[in-house]
Formats: sequence, C-alpha cells, structure tokens
Amino acid sequence: MSIEPECVRNADGVVVLRLSGAAFGPALLDAIEPRIDDALADPSTVGVVLASGAQAFLGDLDIEWLARAAAAGDDTLERCAQRAAALASKIDASGKPIAAAIGAHAHGPALELALACRRRFGATGAGYSIGFTALRFGLPTMLGTAPRLAARLGKEAALKLLKDPTALTPTAACEAGLLDELVPAERLIERASQWVALTAVQRSQRPADAAEAAAVAGHDAAALHAAVRGFVDVARGPVAHDMLRTLGLSVAAANRLASRPAGIGTRSCTHVGVLGAGLMGGGIALVCARAGMRVTMVDMTIEAAQRGLAALAKQEASGVASGRLDAAESEATLARIRPTARYADLDGVDIVVEAVFEDRHVKADATRRAEASAGPGALFATNTSTLPISGLAEASVRPEAFIGLHFFSPVPRMPLLEIIRGRQTSDTTLAHAMDFARAIGKTPIVVDDARGFYTTRVVMAYQAEAFDMLAQGTDPAIVEAGGVAAGMPVAPLALSDAVALDLIHQINLQAARDLGDAYRWTPGYELVGRMVEREGRKGKKTAHGFYDHEADGRKALWPALRGYAAGERRIEMSIADARDRLLAAQALETVRCLEEGVIADPSQCDVGALLGWGFAPWTGGPLSWIDRLGVRACVARCDALAEQYASERLRPPPGLRRVAERGGSVYGTDWAAEHRGR
Repeated sequence: MSIEPECVRNADGVVVLRLSGAAFGPALLDAIEPRIDDALADPSTVGVVLASGAQAFLGDLDIEWLARAAAAGDDTLERCAQRAAALASKIDASGKPIAAAIGAHAHGPALELALACRRRFGATGAGYSIGFTALRFGLPTMLGTAPRLAARLGKEAALKLLKDPTALTPTAACEAGLLDELVPAERLIERASQWVALTAVQRSQRPADAAEAAAVAGHDAAALHAAVRGFVDVARGPVAHDMLRTLGLSVAAANRLASRPAGIGTRSCTHVGVLGAGLMGGGIALVCARAGMRVTMVDMTIEAAQRGLAALAKQEASGVASGRLDAAESEATLARIRPTARYADLDGVDIVVEAVFEDRHVKADATRRAEASAGPGALFATNTSTLPISGLAEASVRPEAFIGLHFFSPVPRMPLLEIIRGRQTSDTTLAHAMDFARAIGKTPIVVDDARGFYTTRVVMAYQAEAFDMLAQGTDPAIVEAGGVAAGMPVAPLALSDAVALDLIHQINLQAARDLGDAYRWTPGYELVGRMVEREGRKGKKTAHGFYDHEADGRKALWPALRGYAAGERRIEMSIADARDRLLAAQALETVRCLEEGVIADPSQCDVGALLGWGFAPWTGGPLSWIDRLGVRACVARCDALAEQYASERLRPPPGLRRVAERGGSVYGTDWAAEHRGR
C-alpha cells in the first residue's frame, strides 16, 4: 500500500509534513522517513513540522499488521520496531528543529514520534485525545520512549504516564507534559512553523548549544535497544496475542458488522424515540443525539422527561468543563433531544428504543402505546438485561420488527451493544439494528434469545459463585481478593452492591416464577434473599449490602457477614483457588452459551466479555483463557475445584469435555456443529 504525504515548504524554509488516514506500520514509515531525510539533508530547509491529518496525528497502530507480524515468528516485527525507533532517535537528535502540530488523535507509536520532536503544539478545544493506548493490548511503548520521557519529566512522572492507557484531553496532556503549548486550531500550523523558524535562527547564532542538544538527545543506545527488544518480546507473548486478537482483530470485525445478514440494504436513522428518561433512557438518548440524530424522549410526565434532560445537561456541562467536550457541540447535542410525555410525538421515528422499568407488564404497555404512534416502518427495540425477547415481543403487532438492544451502564462510556434476536425477529430487522449500532458508535455482538442472554448470564455466574463461596464459610476478604487476583475490574461482592442486591433477588424471584420446579435456589442466592428481605441490606444505594458504604465513597465489608452467611461453617481457601473459581465460573458459563447456540462465535464471546463487563483483560476473554491453559488442563482444574468445593457450576459441560478428549481448542471448534449434535 502506497501512502503519499502532503509536503509544503513555507517562505521561511519550514517543511510541513502531513499524513491522513494511515495506520502506523511499515507503509507509514515508507512514506514519512524519506521525506524527513530529504528535509534534513536539504540546505534550504531550516526545520520540519509533523502535522495532524484529518483523523489522527500520523496514524494509530496498525493492529491487523501487528497481530500478523507478532504471530509470524520471523524478524518482521523487530525490523519494523528498530526502524521506527531509529527514526524517533533521528528526529530527537536532529540538528534542525522538528516540531509536532497535533490537532487530532495522537495515540501509540504516533505519539511516541511526537515525543521525539523538540516541541509539541496542540490545538485548543475538544474532539481529540492523546495517550499510550497500545497499553489496552498489553503492549509497552515501541520506540524507546521510556528513557526519552524519563529524561524529560523524571522517572516517576514518566512511569505514571507509561502505565496508564487512558486517553487524555489536550488540556490534561499539556498539564502532564506530553504537550508543550496549546494554541487555537486555526493557528496551529502557523505557530509551530514560527517556532521552528525562530529556533533555527537561534541555533545558527549559538552552534555550541545546538551541538550539546544533539549530543544528549539520542540517549543511551543500549537502553533504546532494550526498549525495542522488550516491545517485541511482549508483542509475541500470550497476553498480548490474546488481547490483540480480541480487542484488535475481533473488535474490528464486529465494528465492520462482519456477521450482518447479507443481501440487505443499509438503513440510516435520523429520528429516534426513547421510552424512559432515567439513567438508561437518558444515556441512550444522549449517544443518539451525539451521533447527530433527533431524539424524542418520552416519560410518564413532562416533568420527569424534563428532569431527564436536565440530568443530561449537567453531565454535558461537566464534560465541557473538563475539556473532554466542545461547548458548541454539546449545546447542539442537547438541542436535538425533545422531552415529552406524549406518545403521539413518536410519529415518524425510525426506531423506538424502550428503556422503562424491568417489568414485563410495564414493557408490554409501553410497546403497545409506542407502536400505535410510531408508524409501521419503525423498528422496535427493548433494552433489557434479563427478560426473554420473544416473550416481550408478544405485546407487539409486528414481532418480526421487534429486537433486543442491551445497552450497558453508563451508556455514553460503555462500548458494547448486545443485540438479541427473538424467535420471530427478521433478518432485515437484525441487519438494521446492526446499522443503528454502528451509527451510534457501539460495538455490536449478536446473540439468540435466552434468559439472561449472554452477558448478564455470565456476569451472574461470577456473582453466584462468590455468593456460594460466602455460604460455604469463606472469608469475604478472600472472595474479594480472588476477584482482584483474577484481574476483574470490580470484585464480585462490591459489584453486586453496585448492581443492587434487591435487583439480583428480584431477578431470581422472576426466574423462579417463570421456571417453576426447574428453578434451583442455590445457597448463595438464598443468602442474598435473606439479606434483602430480613436485614434490608440492598447494596450501595441504601449504604448497606455486603459492604457498609460511607457518604464519602469509602466502604468496608460488613463485619458480621461471614457469620451471617455461613453460621459456624468455615472453609479456608487460598486466593489462587478463589481466583480460579471466579474465572472458571464465567468461562464455563460462556462455553454453555456456545453449546446451547445462544451465541455462535468464540470471538464474539470474548469481545462481549471484555467490552461488556471488563472480564480480566489480560486473558483476552474467557474462551481465550481456556485455550491459553489448554482445554485438557482447564477441564482437569475445573473438575478438581468442583470436587473440592462441591460446586456444580464448575463442572465442565459435555462439549468442552469432547474438545478436551480430541485435543482441540475452543477457538478451533465448530460450535454450530456441537450445538446441532447435542
């Protein structure tokens, strides 16, 4: 692939080099390295400005190339990393001043090249971010940036930045030392060019200063080589392999809508109806409005709808104040949302997203009223985390146009959208729901209808195993330590308090009513029921659950919890066993979803796990975790845990045992065939 950069020389002899739309990899290096060499060798050129393209500064990491190169096992990756590091050193040690003008996203090795420049200018305002986002894939810096940044900021400040994958706003990046100066966007290139021209003049007047600067800029060659070698070793390791596969390749495939039904035209949404102005409904309205769609947000009263809009306005104001959002764009976003109590105002919408209370009767009433007003061409989507879609669709006059869209809270921040296909949902409805997901910037996974679908079902297995551990007499601190050791973003008891124990109990009561004799109350769920009904401990919202919560955000495990949960029973469990029980409970439930045909593709399972509830990112997902252990070893470990701790949840399902017997892998198995053969 050939990339042609835009190269412009101004009257002062400053060359401005700009690239648009190129991912960071060999092709980008082929494009910019000769241009920089030419500029540095040309006597008429006094210096260089590396400028942002329309979408990014130079380009973000080419994940597909990196994954292939890391898996190849040859020297392709190392040669590219060494070449890029050499270019960064050349920029750093250049006798001519080189500046970076950043007005678009600067991530990964592109940011590293910017840090090799003598000075970095950023555009004021929002709309772009800066950070070492390759850390999301378990990767360190690539171009020897650690010693360079440590020399500039000090070791402690440099390490703090290098360990954090958070993308910073321009203001925060300037405060952290990643940018040197912020200027209005319309003056960005002008200001950077002026600095280069002036610095070139000053260097010509003080050659000793320039020589000293060049001498110290390259840093220790051995340290730079070690940094490159470290990047290559990590990139070839199992953690980066699995994280790259899931967060890079599989997420990219999901965002391309690779599983979208073929032969169906795309549908654009310009007007969205949202039922409910609470936390979920408001969040859904906000992401739609940010995507440029008009939103009609309906609640029971106009006052409730207006309160919902006011909450969104407060949220947007906070984003503007922090520099994450542009004030004008935020104002335009809010102007697209119309609060109302009239279902008749849904006339003409392209899609209705229902986000009312999690009760089938309330949802049925909302469905009937919305469909009567929205018109026959509108899709109808229900946002539910547990209630089967096919049952909810019984209230619809057009069940073929009825689908589940499970958003995650907080909606503006969470990237996943779980799309649930009911028994009568048509391929056209599914395809258009996937189009909607892409339009609002969500990564979709598609699952078939079942209680809890995929994500909620597996999260509940994580929580349920923790509840059973308590009921067996495990120290609550060990339960939580197991979650932390597993790499989960929130330990299971703290997560349950945040979700609300009364909601968990209500879900179980509903399941018991629906399933009758087939439902089995576990000791852990009985414990949650007692805590809610007898003790009134409902979780964080009431300040008392598994934890006692303080108003200032501090919390401590309920001192009486162990005795209340298990009486005199006590078992001593290692943190390693607690960790493996919590990981295995989720991984095995994921396999059951594959076996039962709830979800068809292992890669979608892992994407859903990492983006939906933050399953231990270092694993690449629950199924990648199984394959990394080896299916046979995983089955043996789970059997041992199930036997030792009397946990049926940890008994591997038949399909996984068959894979183990033939020496296969989860990713290498045809799960559709396994489902047909059950």
